[in-house]
Amino acid sequence: MEELEDVVREEWARLVALLLAQFRRLDLVEDALGDAVEAASRTWPDDGVPANPAGWLMTAARRRLLDRLRTEEVARRKLPLLLTDVERRAETTSTMADSGTLVEDDVLRLVLMCAHPALSPESASALSLRLVLGVPTSDIARLFLVPEPTMAARITRAKKRIVGAGIPFAVPDASVLPHRLDTVAQTAYLAFTAGYAPGTGPDLLRAATSAEAIRLVRVVLGLRPDEPALVALLALMLLQHSRRDARVRDGHLVLLTDQDRTRWHHDDVAEAVRLLATPSLAGPLTPSAASYVLQARIAAEHATAPSADDTRWDRIVGLYDLLLQVTASPSARLARAVAVAEDQGTAAGLAALEGLEIPDSHRPAAVRAELLARSGDVDAARAAYDQAVAACRNDVERAFLVGKRDAL
Repeated sequence: MEELEDVVREEWARLVALLLAQFRRLDLVEDALGDAVEAASRTWPDDGVPANPAGWLMTAARRRLLDRLRTEEVARRKLPLLLTDVERRAETTSTMADSGTLVEDDVLRLVLMCAHPALSPESASALSLRLVLGVPTSDIARLFLVPEPTMAARITRAKKRIVGAGIPFAVPDASVLPHRLDTVAQTAYLAFTAGYAPGTGPDLLRAATSAEAIRLVRVVLGLRPDEPALVALLALMLLQHSRRDARVRDGHLVLLTDQDRTRWHHDDVAEAVRLLATPSLAGPLTPSAASYVLQARIAAEHATAPSADDTRWDRIVGLYDLLLQVTASPSARLARAVAVAEDQGTAAGLAALEGLEIPDSHRPAAVRAELLARSGDVDAARAAYDQAVAACRNDVERAFLVGKRDAL
């Protein structure tokens, strides 16, 4: 149901944060909200979409949480005083929940709670993506290049660790905040990627998810305005997000070289370029900050080129060479191969792709197919496109690949 999918995508983080603020039970909140969504999927088609869909989900989830707490209290044979207190707090804060008064602070609290050092950075980021932005577990698994069951188990363990360790739902004081920023930055980066290039579903991009990741970075940057990783990450996100209106035309994917640059958000580009001139980026950088800076400079080369033909691919190749010294990720290798093909020719690009595989990703096969087609090897290109189509789980990208294959 499209209306339900929209409200879940747009309101999931707010609802989780508000429920957690009221009930302090991470082990129950997501299950209760999931039950509410399931109930909506059964009742809304017959009864109609309520006037306040998010409020409906909030009320349904709160009722499920209260039922569970009542059951626990009865089982423990305790006086219902604590439960009564929970109910009273839920009632007195319902107006605030509906109006969204707590959104900013509570979402930040939720992310920082997930970034607690009791969790590994990978588990912290995965839990944040699931709880804060409602990113599907399958997409989170692809971001971390692991099988979906592995990621599901990792998220479950992280939730149990938070509950078992009694990690508070609160913003840490200034003395510990710097130690959590790298994890928060990684979470925001992955959240942006989940919106910029969803691994599954009917959308080529989910601009609202990317925008929320940008908002999160801005909020944290307000606490640490000279933090190099956050400054560089915001620049990178703005540069990529600036192309959001040009990446799809009539429901079809539009490659970077074919995009209408008048539809780019040049105010985002200008802000990003200013950020890249920030003095804090000139000094010694941590590996994560250096990675964001280099990726942002690569994006800036594309964003500031007057036209696709004016792109300085030689500079981009050089920046990717530096990036691979900082982080030898398969995605960076793949992007470098594309740049090498543009700068040095198809044969060089194919050579740069040799031995490169990314689990559960269609993109290496798609790039190989394009380069093989350019070289004139139609049969090999068709086979590579078949491989890419079979692996692709995003509807818009799959349709694009099918069209390229059929046009050989």
